[in-house]
Amino acid sequence: MCFNKIKVIDPLNDARWDSFVQSHPHGTIYQHSCWLRVLTLTYRQANPLCFIIEDEKGNIRAAIPCFVVKSRLTGTRIVSLPFTSYSDPLVEQEKDFTRLLDCIIEKADNISASYCELRGFRNLNSIRDDRLKPHYYYKIQILDIKDGFEEVRRAFPRDIVKARNRAIKYGLEIKQGCIEQDLKEFYTMHALMRRRLGFPIQPYNFFKNIWDILYPRGFLTLILAKLNKTTIAGIILFKFKDIVTYEFGSPLQQYMDKYPNHFLLWNAIEMSCAEGFHYFDFGKSPPNHKGLLDFKRRWGAQMYDVPYFYYPKVEGIMSLEQDNFKHRLLRAVGKNIPLPLAKIIGCFAYHHLG
Repeated sequence: MCFNKIKVIDPLNDARWDSFVQSHPHGTIYQHSCWLRVLTLTYRQANPLCFIIEDEKGNIRAAIPCFVVKSRLTGTRIVSLPFTSYSDPLVEQEKDFTRLLDCIIEKADNISASYCELRGFRNLNSIRDDRLKPHYYYKIQILDIKDGFEEVRRAFPRDIVKARNRAIKYGLEIKQGCIEQDLKEFYTMHALMRRRLGFPIQPYNFFKNIWDILYPRGFLTLILAKLNKTTIAGIILFKFKDIVTYEFGSPLQQYMDKYPNHFLLWNAIEMSCAEGFHYFDFGKSPPNHKGLLDFKRRWGAQMYDVPYFYYPKVEGIMSLEQDNFKHRLLRAVGKNIPLPLAKIIGCFAYHHLG
């Protein structure tokens, strides 16, 4: 019999997939079938396929989940994974990575893809191949919370503690989202924030799919900050294995003097500790957002590179630095578009991004 043969599977319908992701040291929520299903339902131009190597018992030994993204505007490419901060190859041997990459490149050639993109983070030792061109730009900041909240809190600087205490004095209260109306309130704030910053607004059905698929499985928590019954800020957390990820955060600008971000993050970290998680991921940031990077650092988070790898060369929207002319021009235009139109444009744009 022939073992260790590379196969292509549909991770949404293969019963082995989620168990493999759960057990692999580099498996994350982004590779779980729930997240892959969110992407498939939201962005019809993206089709999942997963390159795997099986062992002699028919179990998955190594894998790289990918999407083929097709767009008349931005071309065809293979991405692991689109609309995702990072997705390490689920391999433990360099030779397995090489074999899987061979098949990905062959697939890219067969479909006339313009490039392949792998978004690495922790499993960089396995991504050693001269055919790949690394691009170091984005940063991830992660807080170790294994020792419990009391130990974590002791390291918070005075300004963080003072801001959280002021939020309490102003009367801010926490509400955990549990119905779709809570999600709609969050999305309203999110859309306003994205328009204010000049970024394209994700379609509402992206968040609706996240809610419908991740929330019932316990992979998502929505926390809202309320002031006199008015929702003034919210964050969406992803929860998987031993890590909580701060995936989305949206405050109302007119209430920033009430310190809703400090209030929400404090409660999110405290909740994560109470639930037994080991790490709190503050999420991906571009390096030119100095204020955001410093804000996350002040909570005690350590910074790491998130390199993206490209074949045959570095290209695509994710390789463009956010302070280049094209990004600055698009943001300048986006800030002055009426919100309803910004939502329509964002919905169109996201169907050609990733």
